[in-house]
Amino acid sequence: MTKKVVFYARAASKTGEGSIEAQIERGRAFAAARGWSLTNFFSDIEADEVLFKARPGIGFLCAHLEREPVDIVLCDAPSNVSCDRTHVARFLAELRQRKVDLWSTALGEHVTLRNLPYSERDSDQGHIATVPTVQRGRGIRHAGFGYKLSSAMDAAGRRIFGYRVIHPEQAEVVRRIYRMYAAGRSPRDIASSLNADGIKGPGGKPWREEVIYGNRARGTGILNNILYVGMRQNAAKEFDGYVPALRIVSDELWHRVRQQQANVRRRFSQPR
Repeated sequence: MTKKVVFYARAASKTGEGSIEAQIERGRAFAAARGWSLTNFFSDIEADEVLFKARPGIGFLCAHLEREPVDIVLCDAPSNVSCDRTHVARFLAELRQRKVDLWSTALGEHVTLRNLPYSERDSDQGHIATVPTVQRGRGIRHAGFGYKLSSAMDAAGRRIFGYRVIHPEQAEVVRRIYRMYAAGRSPRDIASSLNADGIKGPGGKPWREEVIYGNRARGTGILNNILYVGMRQNAAKEFDGYVPALRIVSDELWHRVRQQQANVRRRFSQPR
């Protein structure tokens, strides 16, 4: 039986990267690929995490769920429902009472308390970029291209080891790589362009196409690093929550790169 689905979007604008319009388009494609019937759309243009149920879009959505049979509430990412984990957990409980599932196009699956992302906050500094590194041998693992280790101190004045923050210059290089690849440039061409401009790659080495493209299945390479969209992985390469403070690439640009990768695979898999 066809699933009846409604979509919820939240952003600071109606159009542009990460906008409500972009989220809805991804929702349409996600539902169509699964044969779901997308019956209605609800949205809010704001970013206030305090007024969850006071949002007009959420209010209209809840009222709709009381009137109409719905199987799935679809969103781009759980953080679009709310960046507050408690809000999303309560919303999940309410949906469960109505026998409605919450799905995310970014996660590509049913949202549960187990895979529910979260962000850690500090009352004075806002979001904390908390992706711990691990000790290997005598040193500490590098922060990764696009990031640098912070020199933050705890309440006792001790250095907090293993926390990353965005490296502004490298982050712009990451976005440049994504834009170039989404526009149809090959990893080899991108590497040559960066090297010609004197831009150093990871570890200060010249750029190579393998560093850019990597392996999509393993999540390696610049184009496949989910931390660039604020999604964390554990040591087993499994989803381990969101860290919004470490986002470098917009959802729209991330999805454009995924589409381009799919286009390239199709071209090379066609018989000649």
